[in-house]
Amino acid sequence: MSERLKSTLTKLLAGRGVIIWVGITVLVVMSSSEFLTLLEDGFSGSSEVSVQGALVGLMLCVTLLLATRWVAVSLGLFVAVAYFFLNAGFLFVWTIVSFMIFAALAATVSARSVRGLFLTLSAAWMVQFGFQADQDAILLVALIPLTALAYFLTRSIFILREKNADVVQQMLRAQEQTRSAIERERKNIARDLHDIVAHDITIVAMQSKAAKFANDGQMALDALDVIAKLSSETLHDLRLMLNVLRADGTMSDEAALGVDKPAATTVYALQGVELFAQRLKDANFKVNSTTDEEISDLPRSAQTAIYRVMQEATTNVIKHGVPGSVCTLELVSNGTEAVLEITNQIDISGRKAKGLPEGGSGLIGMSDRMRTFGGKFSTSSEKGLWTLRASIPFKALPSY
Repeated sequence: MSERLKSTLTKLLAGRGVIIWVGITVLVVMSSSEFLTLLEDGFSGSSEVSVQGALVGLMLCVTLLLATRWVAVSLGLFVAVAYFFLNAGFLFVWTIVSFMIFAALAATVSARSVRGLFLTLSAAWMVQFGFQADQDAILLVALIPLTALAYFLTRSIFILREKNADVVQQMLRAQEQTRSAIERERKNIARDLHDIVAHDITIVAMQSKAAKFANDGQMALDALDVIAKLSSETLHDLRLMLNVLRADGTMSDEAALGVDKPAATTVYALQGVELFAQRLKDANFKVNSTTDEEISDLPRSAQTAIYRVMQEATTNVIKHGVPGSVCTLELVSNGTEAVLEITNQIDISGRKAKGLPEGGSGLIGMSDRMRTFGGKFSTSSEKGLWTLRASIPFKALPSY
């Protein structure tokens, strides 16, 4: 079966489509003998039951077919057919079947006013039939309960179906939210890995070169000492991150015992200033640092964001700054914001600055971190001085 045919059948037989097409089939089967009589004997030779049965069956089929597009119109036309044509006792089989079909159809309508109007008009028809039908009124004993049963049973099924559809939609929304959360977490993990590995490997590479070309043995040993300590910190950071990713959290970290400096996972902003200032000094930069004790009042998550920005900015200074030049690292409060400002000199020989960061993943990650907390991030270059500025507001920050 082709997908197009499957789609068509699903659309036709979904929801009230089952009632419509099953109802039409039942009415056609009921009226088939009357149609055959008309074809064989003609209108003049056929009985009144055959003529009216065939015409009523045809009208009910057409009326029910309209429900595929206009349910309210179909219900209204059925009531009209009932009042004008379904008053004879010998048509009571058509009456019972049609009332059950259209009562079930009405039960699928969402508008309460349409359902109420149909039930009211149907009840009024039954009352007037009871007064006019004399002895045939006894047939209401079957009509009323069967019509009520068709309506309430279908209504119950339809309500259950709607609830199931709502549950399915909620599940789909939950799956989408889960997928989005996973994507955000993957992005955060990738960003943290970039900050940790890119920073530490950059410094290791710089110190390795310094050790290789150092003419002084003590300078080479100092560089190797920095490499050893930084390698331990990097291993410690990666172990902690992997431990977070493990569901049982059982990954041990024996390397952490020998670390004597705050690692990148120690997310205190003021300690970060001290740590990264020292790393810049180890990379042969002259550093002027300024801190403000009020920064320690920031939530841990906000300090983490600032710490990571400092980490990436330090990497950029080491990669793109002029060796031996002066750089500043300032983390202060202006009353409403925690402001981080880092400056360093860059090589501006020629028209374009050499080695200038231009919106790579590092800058994008720093900007994302600040926006998460409603903060700001900007960079600028003027007369050989590269300036990075990031800020986070003190108010309305999550306290975790």
